[in-house]
Amino acid sequence: MLDNFKKISMVVGLAAMTAASPVLAQDTVTLRFASAFSPMSANNRVSVPAFIKAVEDASEGTLKIEHYPGGSLGKSPVQQLSMVENGITDIAEVVTAYTPGRFPELSVFELPFLADTNVEAGLAAYQMYDKGLVSDFDDLMLVGIIMTGPYALDATGPLANIDDLAGKRLRVAGPIQTEMASLLGATPVGNVPAPQIAENISRGLLEGSMMAPGNLYNFRIADAAKHHVWDLKLGSVAVIFPMRRDTYEKLPPKAKAAFDTYSGEWFTRVLGEGLDKQQDEAKAKIEADSEHTVYSWTDAQIEEARALLQPVVDEWNKPNDSGVNLYEEANAALEAVRAGN
Repeated sequence: MLDNFKKISMVVGLAAMTAASPVLAQDTVTLRFASAFSPMSANNRVSVPAFIKAVEDASEGTLKIEHYPGGSLGKSPVQQLSMVENGITDIAEVVTAYTPGRFPELSVFELPFLADTNVEAGLAAYQMYDKGLVSDFDDLMLVGIIMTGPYALDATGPLANIDDLAGKRLRVAGPIQTEMASLLGATPVGNVPAPQIAENISRGLLEGSMMAPGNLYNFRIADAAKHHVWDLKLGSVAVIFPMRRDTYEKLPPKAKAAFDTYSGEWFTRVLGEGLDKQQDEAKAKIEADSEHTVYSWTDAQIEEARALLQPVVDEWNKPNDSGVNLYEEANAALEAVRAGN
């Protein structure tokens, strides 16, 4: 598999070398790219700037993209989608779990033991979008997508086995994580934004969380929860980067061509590789810290958890109202991605 994340500078450099002379300033269109999350996240520090540079250079001076991380255009993660739809920003980082009822098909990736990496989950989800299986995109186009995960368990006390989860107050996001926590014997607690998880653990209101390991330092969860189990792959949560379709259609031809080249699969792969790298680094840091304990569950323990979680899978492993079995479609897309990589 070509490692786009490691070859970004090469791709961008080639685009710059082949670019023609810049057009007049008045012919340059400016777009705004917003994120409510930290400028130091892998997305905002590496992947989004790489996308912006690649598109700008390939547009031959017809496009400029201004990056606004850290909530500088709007601090609430909940408002990012409406900011795109209302024209406050042109592209945004949107956590679909904060927009209940929208893009429901992407929730299939929240199911346990489905995807192994951010790259494969993101590319599989983009395939489903490209196939027309994801709703709510009539007026939007998908610039890129992350399926953040796989989620795991972090807590203030031991996580050596299923019994250790009994009654634990775990922060969850959305109905699938709520059901999974309940099936594992924990007490799910919702409506806690990710940036507030660590504070709520420190105050004793939570005893742990479901979270992708790559975000344990971004949200300071590693400071509050010192016990971890990563053997249970508890699904991936969609983060989309939408843009209004009419905004795209109004772009100059060279700017549209640049978007056609670098949005979609290219950007999705770069985003996924960035998060997988961040995840590996976070895991290594935690494993090297004597204050943290990472539990390795046996195959038998993992199968016990899988059996307990099977009802949530069964709810999806059947045709929906449109006659589509999204669980089968997601598995087929993942197999295609793995075969291609």
